Amino acid sequence: MSSEAEVEAALRQFFHAMNTQDLALMERLVAHDAEMVHIGTDADEIWRGWDNLWAATIVQFEDLEAYDATLRDLTIRCSGDVAWYFHLLDARITGVFERREGRWKMVQTHVSLPEATDSAGPV
Repeated sequence: MSSEAEVEAALRQFFHAMNTQDLALMERLVAHDAEMVHIGTDADEIWRGWDNLWAATIVQFEDLEAYDATLRDLTIRCSGDVAWYFHLLDARITGVFERREGRWKMVQTHVSLPEATDSAGPV
């Protein structure tokens, strides 16, 4: 399997974990260090380090009735043990994976919402 296919599989597993609120699966896919970062859509949604992201995810899952993520327009590029990706959901998402001990781990994500417009231009 190519590196791009491995990263795609890991990314799809991550969103499956989000859709099903499978904390154990999410835990296996995200790097457990202080350098990882997840940036959400609100100004105060910057979680640095695994412990902070984990705590925020538990709270989010408690309040979440349903989540249904379907990846669109997925682009993945790999260079050695680093991969970066872009895709659409209801938001735009970019991120970075690193291959660690033979497994791809999510180390950075950034979610942004497109500005609402009346035009039918590209997202």
